[in-house]
Amino acid sequence: MPVNKCDMFLISGLFTLAGCASQPPPFEDDFPSPSAGMGEEVIIDDSDSTFFFDGPWRASNSTIGYLGESYHVIPRGQGNNSAVWNLELIDYFDIYVRWTSHSNRASNARYEVHHLDEANRLVVAKVTVNQRSGGGKWFKLGTYKMSSLTGRVQVSDDADGYVVADAVKFVPVYPTTSQPTLADSDGDGMDDEFEVRFGMNPSDPNDGAMDSDGDGVTNLEEYYVGTDPTRIDTDSDGIPDGYELSYGMNPTINDSSQDLDLDGSFNIDEYNAGSDPNDQASLPGKGPSLSWSAPTRREDGSVLDPSEIDHYEIQYFPVYSAEIVTLDDNSGYFDMVGASVAVSSHTPGYVGEGYHAIAPGNGAVFGKWNFFDLSPGVRYSVEARWTAGSNRSQQATYLIRYKGEVEEVTTQGAAIDQRASGGQWMEVAEFTPSDSSAVVELPSKTDGYVIADAVRLKPNGASMISAISVPGSSQSVKLEDQLSSGTWAFQVKTIDNDGEASAFSEPVTITFQ
Repeated sequence: MPVNKCDMFLISGLFTLAGCASQPPPFEDDFPSPSAGMGEEVIIDDSDSTFFFDGPWRASNSTIGYLGESYHVIPRGQGNNSAVWNLELIDYFDIYVRWTSHSNRASNARYEVHHLDEANRLVVAKVTVNQRSGGGKWFKLGTYKMSSLTGRVQVSDDADGYVVADAVKFVPVYPTTSQPTLADSDGDGMDDEFEVRFGMNPSDPNDGAMDSDGDGVTNLEEYYVGTDPTRIDTDSDGIPDGYELSYGMNPTINDSSQDLDLDGSFNIDEYNAGSDPNDQASLPGKGPSLSWSAPTRREDGSVLDPSEIDHYEIQYFPVYSAEIVTLDDNSGYFDMVGASVAVSSHTPGYVGEGYHAIAPGNGAVFGKWNFFDLSPGVRYSVEARWTAGSNRSQQATYLIRYKGEVEEVTTQGAAIDQRASGGQWMEVAEFTPSDSSAVVELPSKTDGYVIADAVRLKPNGASMISAISVPGSSQSVKLEDQLSSGTWAFQVKTIDNDGEASAFSEPVTITFQ
């Protein structure tokens, strides 16, 4: 089914492609009402719906001390793969984490707590723990003010050993007594002064869940993070508030010229291009974003563990419905120009009823094949046949005239020795038309007879294959190429640390409009 390049879609469970990343990550899509407020402690296990991860994390239960049915673990990496525990409440919490210990664990597992400071600005606290000991117990990261949009704990593979993602516990605490008590007539979490200032009704408890400016952030969430609920882009930096909050930016200051993931691209460029501002492997190219599941077997059939993958190779190419087009010299689409030349069948190896033998000359006489119904944008190989003989030209040259991107173009093939290779198809040139027609000409030469027999145009998809290499720590990439409209095929294979590879996956095709 054709799709727009800014849609996101899953293909056969292998590739996910996206042209624009204006939507927040999936764990930011749907939040319950934050009115739950104070209550019992909240434990988010790695089996819960609000736990998310990207990259080759795998479930395990080999080491005791985990919560629930298992834990997730990943080999050390460069920080491109993260696990996230997302909180769906607004309150002050003591935050605890747990893991299973082993000598191969990271001694410097880095947890990030996305929370609000006392001025309700989005900030990130970083806590480093040693997972080689203390397993099976709760470890306190600290006390933080959390909100439904920003309240999450995250750990990545940027460490010196295996990183374990098991569970996070949020224990509610009362805010400090120094916090001022503000009037909130309708109990919706927003003080009356804030509601009046931004045109809301302090007697209506439902407007906290509304999104007055349509930026993907509710009025209550805007209240907590200090943004303007009547402006899509509070800091006027060209990036909407919802996008900034989802990707860990600050919607109250102009951070468009900062580089969140230190990949050399400004945040504003990543937003406009649709790449991920938190992923160094995702660059603001012109093409769609790809993500995939790794093939799990080498070409010899042996199991390929994700921890053994060195890099991936992605190849992609256009898929054409074009067919081979053949014109013989006795068809209605062939002409002799400059002189009348009789059809000969003296030398075998020709197509059809015969061939035209053009006598030696200065090029004023030539054979002309007129092609129609070609597929614009497809690269064609020009193949020709002739009958060989000792009196043939050694410099027979085929000319291809066609419409290029902006004007008429003439491509000249290499000089052909027609004394040899008779009776077989030989490639003489390549070209890519921008419309459905082309003309192939074969002029006379002074050094011998030129044989005009048959010419065929053959779609050459293999010449259009593009390939990129992606480090094994990432399973997503932003293509630099802007893909043209039409159907494209994508394949992936893995290469391990010893250079052994899987076979390419079966092609997955998608049609861009």
